[in-house]
Amino acid sequence: MSIAAVFSFAAVLPAQAGPRTHYFELINRAHDRLVALAIAPAGSDRFEPRPLGEAIDGGGDSATVEWVGEHCVYDLRFTFGNGRAVIYSDIDVCRNRSLRIQPLRPGRAAADGVAVDASPAAADSAPTP
Repeated sequence: MSIAAVFSFAAVLPAQAGPRTHYFELINRAHDRLVALAIAPAGSDRFEPRPLGEAIDGGGDSATVEWVGEHCVYDLRFTFGNGRAVIYSDIDVCRNRSLRIQPLRPGRAAADGVAVDASPAAADSAPTP
């Protein structure tokens, strides 16, 4: 078998599926401290908490989070110190390396496709539609 044939065969093999480590920077441009993060495969409602280390202050503080997962596209639920929660949907962590969390403005959030929940109890339950 020629070397060219080996390389062309390798090019058509699918990428290996399975868990991979994701490193993702969160930049908190919101006004309140970010105190909790939960992730779920996009559209699944299966949120699992992920450690932040320390809370991420608002106004531009940032931190890199790490998790192992089989997917590239996730829904991210952020909970703030004031009890409000927000869900950013369909975030591709394979193509993007960071996310700016914007200030919570309910009037604008719906237009941007970001779900906002003002109730602390709901942050521990299913995400808001």
